[in-house]
Amino acid sequence: MNYELIIPDTVWRDEDLRPLINRDLTLPALATLYGKGQQQRCPIGPMATAADFLAQRLNYPSSSLTALALAQDFPAAQPGYWLCCDPIHLRIDRDRLTMLGVPLFQISQAEADALVAALNQQFADDGFLFVAVTPSRWYLRLPADPQLQFTPLADALGGNMQDYLPQGEQALQFNAVLNEIQMLLYGHRVNDERDAAGIAMINSVWLWGGAQIPTAVALPVSPKVLGGDHRVAALVGAHWQSAPAVADLPAHDVMVVLDQLSIDAIYGRAYEWRCQWEWLEQHWFAPLLAQLQAGQLQSLTLTLPSAGTKVRVSRLDLYRFWRAPRLPF
Repeated sequence: MNYELIIPDTVWRDEDLRPLINRDLTLPALATLYGKGQQQRCPIGPMATAADFLAQRLNYPSSSLTALALAQDFPAAQPGYWLCCDPIHLRIDRDRLTMLGVPLFQISQAEADALVAALNQQFADDGFLFVAVTPSRWYLRLPADPQLQFTPLADALGGNMQDYLPQGEQALQFNAVLNEIQMLLYGHRVNDERDAAGIAMINSVWLWGGAQIPTAVALPVSPKVLGGDHRVAALVGAHWQSAPAVADLPAHDVMVVLDQLSIDAIYGRAYEWRCQWEWLEQHWFAPLLAQLQAGQLQSLTLTLPSAGTKVRVSRLDLYRFWRAPRLPF
């Protein structure tokens, strides 16, 4: 029986700050598992999400993830070119507009519906259709593919919006539409009420991950996957479940997505990121190391996309005294 843990954002994104952020971070169980195990390369971008990694692992085009997510979120989606259109808050920081998303603010379904209704009224003549399938997951149908390159939300959050705007021949016209969206949202009564209550305004959306619908997208053959976000769930379909506690893991091979580090890594919250490491140590690494030592688990694989590596460790590996415990950062 082998468990595989997929853990994004194990490496602090700001390389210059890594020595300071990692200083005195003590994770003995993880160090034993990582240091004693057999390592191999796991080439993928350092900011890859769990869904990106799984798509690559399953030889599935990541460009189809939006189509899969839309099919799960909104089965009645009309044909056309669809974009993810997630609500965000733009915070003014000196000379930049910093992008913030859920869970750094909350939005109700009633608020989302009201904002989307206003957007649909404003852009009806342009052939746009906005849909809020959940409070924090919106989609936009365009009359045609704008032929632009979009930046995934996870890559842009916490950054300066100007650095991640769509690129391409029609970018200026498209960004003008985005400005119009921002002005409408800023003046909406929902944001008046949020501002009066001291709550972050929903003053923009982030457009990314385009897909033509309908698209012939068959689900890949996938193992059982526990945990991860809605895009992971869409990718693996019926093979997905939410992640349980270690004690409740099934008695067969399974992949587990542990993405607790990601939000704090995205927003540069070093203390919280370190606390998440300590939580993973206590609730995952130490119990699984104990299972390995007791022979209850045949092997454990740690897949660390941002570190570009994965490690497989068996009970026998634990006795390899010449392999010193060490951390992946």
